[in-house]
Amino acid sequence: MPNKPLPALLALLCLGAAVPSAQADDYGTTTTLKLGSGLSNLTLGWLEIPKNMINTSNQINVLFGISGGLLKGLLHTAGRTLTGAVDFLTFPVPTQPIAHPEFVWQKFSDETSYGPAFASGTFKNPKPAPAPATSPYSKM
Repeated sequence: MPNKPLPALLALLCLGAAVPSAQADDYGTTTTLKLGSGLSNLTLGWLEIPKNMINTSNQINVLFGISGGLLKGLLHTAGRTLTGAVDFLTFPVPTQPIAHPEFVWQKFSDETSYGPAFASGTFKNPKPAPAPATSPYSKM
């Protein structure tokens, strides 16, 4: 009997993706966004190069936009491509995509940022911890 690990792996993946019906809408939306952004960032991460060249030229000047924007774009290309691969491979786990904005063409003038990697889809805006009233070193 030939060994067929791929169909068995796909069956386990589908079974592992099953969720209660009350969470099906959030789960489906979150995982679909993560799958789509992961696939697009994996294949179109190179668009960070012209994006950063244009944005750096607009912020500083054309000469620095060509040189510095190219270097910055290369770094963001690597970041977006790698995070796209991670999002694509882990799309059944209902977390938000790692790269923000989710797609390279969204909010074109915004700087690309990464993380938090495992922020839950339903827990998007956590409240910050309250600041201490006084410094622990102020009484020394």
